[in-house]
Amino acid sequence: MPIDRILTIAGAMSALLLIAGMIAGRTNSAWRIWPAPPVGSVKSFIFWTLFRTANIAALVIAVERVLSAPFNALTPFRVGLAGIAFLAGIAYVYTLWSLGRKATYCQASGLATEDVYRWTRNPQYSTAILAFTTLGLAAWSLDATGLAGAVVLVYAMMARTEEPWLEARYGTAYLKYKADVPRFFNARHAVSELRALLSEKVPAFAGGHRNKR
Repeated sequence: MPIDRILTIAGAMSALLLIAGMIAGRTNSAWRIWPAPPVGSVKSFIFWTLFRTANIAALVIAVERVLSAPFNALTPFRVGLAGIAFLAGIAYVYTLWSLGRKATYCQASGLATEDVYRWTRNPQYSTAILAFTTLGLAAWSLDATGLAGAVVLVYAMMARTEEPWLEARYGTAYLKYKADVPRFFNARHAVSELRALLSEKVPAFAGGHRNKR
């Protein structure tokens, strides 16, 4: 069996299992796989294995389809989408660094509300969704685009699934933050933040104090 087919099947199965697990976890806490269970637990190992498999498979297949696509009238459009995906990927890495490894793995305390978290409650998910959406469209093949779409759905469900956990953990502080900042991205909120920055009503974006989740 060709390696790309193996990756596609593994990635699709991983994404479907993640989606099913998050749906089950919302109805029965005993099945909860996100937010991630304690590091070292079986459920934590299963979640991160499936999550990484889905992401890596989608990335590899999509990049391969983009690089092997024939040159035609759509090539500039596909190159542009791939460029956006690349920039979104860099932004994703920055958001991971901004939050920190422990908080990413749901180990740290403290609600992050500064830096990129002033613009969106879920900068990792927002940038990842943008990256996989544009990369999947640039690949424009049934396997790559479909797999990228499944990974986008995983990220979207992670954002929604973790909110009750955050509300229970941080109470009114998170509810206030939730009311002020959009889940992913909101143009009106972004313009408001930009105006505030330009008028120096809030600390500069790069110099704001960072809290940890």
